Amino acid sequence: LHIEGTPLTALSALPDGLHDLHIAGIPLTALPALPDGLHNLDIAGTPLTELPALPDRLDTLSITEAPLTELPELPDGLRKLNIAGTPLTALPALPDGLHNLDIAGTPLTALPALPGGLDALGITRTPLTELPEIPGRVRCMDVINTAITRLPESIFRLSPDSVVYLSDNPLSARTRQTLLTILNTWDYSGPHIFFSMADSSTPREVRPLHQAVADWLMPTEDSGPASADSWQPFEQENDAASFSAFLDSLSETENSRKVPGFKAQVSSWLTQLAEDNELRAKTFAMATEATSSCEDRVTLALNRMKNVQLVHNAEKGVYDKNIPGLVSAGREMFRLEKLEQIAREKVNTLHFVDEIEVYLGYQNKLKEALELGSVTEAMRFFDVSGITESDLQAAEVQVKTAENSQFREWVLDWEPLHSVLKRSYPEDWEDLVKKREYYYEDAYQKQFEELKQTGLADDVDALRITGNKVMDEMNMEFRAGIRILADKILAGHLEARWS
Repeated sequence: LHIEGTPLTALSALPDGLHDLHIAGIPLTALPALPDGLHNLDIAGTPLTELPALPDRLDTLSITEAPLTELPELPDGLRKLNIAGTPLTALPALPDGLHNLDIAGTPLTALPALPGGLDALGITRTPLTELPEIPGRVRCMDVINTAITRLPESIFRLSPDSVVYLSDNPLSARTRQTLLTILNTWDYSGPHIFFSMADSSTPREVRPLHQAVADWLMPTEDSGPASADSWQPFEQENDAASFSAFLDSLSETENSRKVPGFKAQVSSWLTQLAEDNELRAKTFAMATEATSSCEDRVTLALNRMKNVQLVHNAEKGVYDKNIPGLVSAGREMFRLEKLEQIAREKVNTLHFVDEIEVYLGYQNKLKEALELGSVTEAMRFFDVSGITESDLQAAEVQVKTAENSQFREWVLDWEPLHSVLKRSYPEDWEDLVKKREYYYEDAYQKQFEELKQTGLADDVDALRITGNKVMDEMNMEFRAGIRILADKILAGHLEARWS
């Protein structure tokens, strides 16, 4: 029985044969007695404050985003319990057969003993200060953004196939060091643990945007002393507060403290943001995930914002009369894309890792070797990245080899190049687009007639396969046309870059 989006405030007696009951988004304040044969009870977004007695055969209980203040006794056969987003402050004893427990977004500060058969545990966004002993069968733990400062030793006895997410927790320095020591031993055979190097700190007050900007602006030879007054109207834009917090966090990074000229670089970047509404909106949107007490997360976010600036400038015509600059920008994006792939593969090999340090580590340490102009010079926690000198040497060779052999084809799919071609050869580009549309319609119609002749015109799978085939052929034709246009401006600029 599914009940959703109705004005019902009460339910009549439920039938004895009911197995599944799903209720969402209705003003229901109470439930009738639940039938003995009920297996699944799923309630979301209702004003329910209490539940009736739960049937013995209940397998799944999910009560989310409801003002529930306590749970009744849980049946022995319950396998899944989800109370995310409720104000529950305590749990009853958990049944031995429970396999999945999710308490995300609740005010729970402690957990009862966990059953031995538990295999999934979600504790994200809770004020939990410590974990109970973790059963050895757990395969996935989400312990993100809690108040825990130390970990039970039972975590290290989990299977190598298990994954534990520990990001954004105020782990003590002693706990971090213990983790590093244990997980870096040659014979470690425990779970993969993902963490962040964020320090334990109280949230800072978010300043008005123009004040945060003012700390970065520098005078220029042309305009003299810089003023942040022009930023005041932007404070009402989406994610402006996040960007203000990001700028303040940026001031505490290694780059701000140690790299000469870093402030001038940020000042120049802010100047363009003030003048470009579209780029500013894109950048503000990225700031939401960039505010963190982990300074390397902030640094990586800045790198990615600068990448967006690079692509945006190319799309808007900055390189229309500077083809070497366009190609250089494209090469940098290619290299960063390859480094992301390498970093992702490295993360999968590590037992204990803050993946931010891995992604930033490759960029930071190969900045000069790969001529990555948009990448900052410093980072704080490279030592915990797990990246070795041989990893860096292999990555450098891999990226350079890939660029020499693949960039010529890669750049044909790069949107900024398409933008330049549209502006440089508008009539040729329009003809190319029209040919693509005509090719698709003509080729698809021919393929459809063939399907009709074989009696497959109504076969969904045959139609899907035909559509995909025609789409692939059309894209190949379109790409061939792009190559002809691109050769007009890129000839002589796509030779192998590395020897």
